[in-house]
Amino acid sequence: MITLENKHVDSEKYTSALPLQSFNKLQLMMQYVIWEEMKEIDVLFPSNGYLNILCSPETSNFNYSIDEELLQFKSPQNIIQHVKVGQHLHISGQRRKDQAIIVFIPESSLSNMFPSGTAHTTQVADSSRLSLLKSRVLHIHATAHIAKNLRIQSLLLDALALQLEMLNARNESTIHTVLLEKIVQAQQLIEKDLTKSYTISELAKAVGTNEQYLKKYFKQHLGKTIMHYALEAKMLHAKKLIMSGDFRIADVARMTGYKHATHFSMSFKKFFGILPTSLRYCLLFFQGASVELAEFELLTCIESSNVLSWCIV
Repeated sequence: MITLENKHVDSEKYTSALPLQSFNKLQLMMQYVIWEEMKEIDVLFPSNGYLNILCSPETSNFNYSIDEELLQFKSPQNIIQHVKVGQHLHISGQRRKDQAIIVFIPESSLSNMFPSGTAHTTQVADSSRLSLLKSRVLHIHATAHIAKNLRIQSLLLDALALQLEMLNARNESTIHTVLLEKIVQAQQLIEKDLTKSYTISELAKAVGTNEQYLKKYFKQHLGKTIMHYALEAKMLHAKKLIMSGDFRIADVARMTGYKHATHFSMSFKKFFGILPTSLRYCLLFFQGASVELAEFELLTCIESSNVLSWCIV
């Protein structure tokens, strides 16, 4: 049975003018073995951890087994797989020129990267940088370089960090896409029936997410809170209905989810700075003028006694 090479390095104890608490601890237990050509590998994992298989560019299909379960993936994919203590890794001899770097990282070393005990297998595609790192590891392994082990350890750490960054970027992209779909669904629900007044809890439940995510990313995507967006949608729709001249104020209030016309009028004035009845009178005043109603935009409203002064463009 092949024993994985232990590349853990402890710094020497020394007296420093600075307290040790001032230093950031850099430590990662990492073991590896280079598999090549017709060699067979049998390993029992000493603890829970992550198996990282990095194939050379020349390797097309890679076969291995964990506790008799035959697994396979195609290059240029690489594997990060959670394994448990006592599980058996077996890699049989395959075609000539096939090479792979087999790395084992204890679970505790990546506790901040993956949820503890997560059983999963993740494929990481090659990038030019990752491919170069793998080639350099295989090249240095075949030499008698004076700092061979240190160089390989440094390269493997770089390769692991790069893979984790790639996975994180991929996960963030996926999360962003899913959340964006939820936001659009919430937006459509609000606009679909303006007679309804959804709570954030109701919207979150309807689109299948939690309230905190919905509030955060809704505002981030649309630049407005959910409540402000819903109010704006109601008020703009109400303004359009009033300017059409086809509906009474009470009807407009009902069509935008208000039970009482008084409450609607107060909200309308707070939003636009003008009462809906005043907008109606303004439109009657301009009736017959060669002005398109859709072009009316109220700029100021100065109300003094019974005198209403308008500035409309």
